[in-house]
Amino acid sequence: MLNRHLRLPASWDDAERREFVDEAAQQVALRVAELADDWADRAVTEWGRRHWRLPDCESQAELVREARRSALVAVLCDVLPDVPVADFFEVGLTGVNGN
Repeated sequence: MLNRHLRLPASWDDAERREFVDEAAQQVALRVAELADDWADRAVTEWGRRHWRLPDCESQAELVREARRSALVAVLCDVLPDVPVADFFEVGLTGVNGN
């Protein structure tokens, strides 16, 4: 899927393309993780303020999942602005459903 959206030099061989994509994926994953952690913390705190107690285990897990999804979408939209992010979800991007 990424090959049709990335404009890598035609002179690169498969190993060079794979190395570039692997490094870029690591950087994106780090950004997503950092943003998701921040957003999850905020979501749990806000939930607690609204309900005057901490969320139960299930509610907290859902808040964290939603923060991860939102962070993933935000980072993908930033990194790949010309790509319809919905395309990734249609093909089942690993990790989107909390896997």
